[in-house]
Amino acid sequence: MINGACGRRVGHLLLTGVPGWLTEGLAASLGRDPLPGLAGVRYLVQPGVPFDREAFARRVGLEAEPVAADLRDADGVRAALRGIDTCIHAAGVIHVRRIREFFEVNTDGTRRLAEAAATSGVGRFVFVSSNAAGGSAHAEDRPLTEEDPARPRSAYGLSKWRAEEALAAVAGPMERVVLRPCMFYGPPVPERHVDVYRRLLTGRLPLVGSGRYARSVTHIDHLVQACRLAAVHPSAAGRTYYVADREVHTTRGIVEAMARALGVSPRFLPLPAAVGPVAHACDAALTAAGIYWQNLHLVGESTWHVGVSIERARRELGYSPEFDLDHGLRAAVAWCRERDKLPPEPRA
Repeated sequence: MINGACGRRVGHLLLTGVPGWLTEGLAASLGRDPLPGLAGVRYLVQPGVPFDREAFARRVGLEAEPVAADLRDADGVRAALRGIDTCIHAAGVIHVRRIREFFEVNTDGTRRLAEAAATSGVGRFVFVSSNAAGGSAHAEDRPLTEEDPARPRSAYGLSKWRAEEALAAVAGPMERVVLRPCMFYGPPVPERHVDVYRRLLTGRLPLVGSGRYARSVTHIDHLVQACRLAAVHPSAAGRTYYVADREVHTTRGIVEAMARALGVSPRFLPLPAAVGPVAHACDAALTAAGIYWQNLHLVGESTWHVGVSIERARRELGYSPEFDLDHGLRAAVAWCRERDKLPPEPRA
């Protein structure tokens, strides 16, 4: 972590997207090791989302003020930002029922929050975007960099890219930082990932083509580290950073690592490589009609190369991913087994 004497002071922090996978990890990190000058924390919680303030505080070790506000509610957003010095914006939607929800929440919600933050005198705004905003690379051995032009290939990616553009267009001296993490993994493990582990234990996992398609992934602790650096590092202002683990993997390699963590041999259901482009074309047609089908979308992007380079973050921020994929997945599986979400480890 950057020396507190050299970085900016955080002051009062607003963290959006609570409760959530990233925000729980970040809140726990702040409870263990507060950022320089942290004077208080406020959570932005989606109205109607169950949130037990006391239970959350016990889990993460951090007392904070929850405020219920929808990103689509300008008055609620403005009220949440009163007295805030730093905002880490992690709220958003990944899977939806209708395509318009991506843009209502990810794009327009971010624009509304950023405009209110600039007006309220927020000093730095950290936006957790996505590698999907950058699109895909041309080859397995050519990871995306921040210098590459953004070419989002999905409605989700486009909604994040437009949010980045909206943030940049907000008037005023507020410092802005954009983080582009890849697919998260690690504890606490969401149910959609637990389901994949269960399928590896009991059945076969579909594998489109060779499975040699570049994939970067981001351990949740690495993204927490990046958020902390983005909030305080002087060099971060005005910059965009891809955030991922050290190594770029392949789809097949990630599934094999998941199987190793479970103590089983991976079993694949081979599908022709042509399935990916066909599914993507069908997904594009549904998107044009405003419809989102999660499984079709996931198959449609299965043959894309989405490896990224983290060299800018390492060079400018001192970002230093600690865990490799096997370590992170073993910890995730252990977390699931401790909570009876997965059966015990097979006996030797």
